[in-house]
Amino acid sequence: MNVWRLTKPEGLTHLKLEETEKPTPNSDEICIQVAAVSLNPMDYKLANWGYATWNYPQAIGLDVSGTVTEVGKDVVQFKAGDRVLFFADPRTAGGFAEYATCKANAVSRIPDSLDFQQAAALPCAGYSAWMAVYDKLQAKSGQHIAITGAGGGVGGFAVQLAKLAGAHVYAIADQQHHERLLQYGADAVIDPHKDNVAMRIIELTEDHLLHSVIDCVSAKSGSMMSALIRYNGHIVMVADQFNQVPLLATTKALSLHEVALHGTFAHGTPEHIYHLADIGNSLSNLVAEGKLDAMVTEVLPFEQLVEGLEKLKTMSHSGKIVVVMDEVSA
Repeated sequence: MNVWRLTKPEGLTHLKLEETEKPTPNSDEICIQVAAVSLNPMDYKLANWGYATWNYPQAIGLDVSGTVTEVGKDVVQFKAGDRVLFFADPRTAGGFAEYATCKANAVSRIPDSLDFQQAAALPCAGYSAWMAVYDKLQAKSGQHIAITGAGGGVGGFAVQLAKLAGAHVYAIADQQHHERLLQYGADAVIDPHKDNVAMRIIELTEDHLLHSVIDCVSAKSGSMMSALIRYNGHIVMVADQFNQVPLLATTKALSLHEVALHGTFAHGTPEHIYHLADIGNSLSNLVAEGKLDAMVTEVLPFEQLVEGLEKLKTMSHSGKIVVVMDEVSA
């Protein structure tokens, strides 16, 4: 089978399309014929960083959708022919290939009305957004939530999920993303390069400030936004983590949260991994019902996967880039 493998962790120039044997699932795994994969910043970052458990050349790729071809002897919930999606364990990765394996308890079903391209766009960004909005913040109707880096995958899904929870959502993103974010229901969009973010938040909340912030940019961004959160508020860090508490603990009594999807397999319990499958089922159903946009704005052939990652790296793209296998239909 064809697979994109990293020869050494020194960037995308070392990602090569090669041939290797089709993987065989372990007793608790499934093997799927890959239909589509989604590209994420984590992919090009891992191409630079590597992963402690990787042996090179290493097949990479985390977001996968496709059709089950084989199941391990202990797997009872799936069978050949099932349409599924999953977030691959980063310790083994392997999603950017014609066939991939995954622990069955992390796999979600794809509704019949949902195509493979939309399904592939959901795992990494969608799961992270779900954890931020529902697991960490437990967002509720009427709350005021600001999301930085809202033009990215996690930010875009977080805007939509927070709106589904009934929150007032303020999306902070570059101008090129504004129209799309307004279509997702954002109550306001703020350009961090042109607008006074603090003044806009104060105006929008009528001086009451924010219940919470989801920061998808950096610790610096999160620290700046923390000043706009009200007493007993919350901040969720997605793209970075604080080296120190942004405000004195005795001032606003902020609760700090972190989303680290990639650590679920290495540090989570079986319940945490089952939760990934539950999130995938919920997200795919929301998309199938027309309540959530999968944000797929560009589709590339498998041979152009590296070009897609390069484009993603420039941060000039709006929405999700999905790569499809040749002659694969929904």
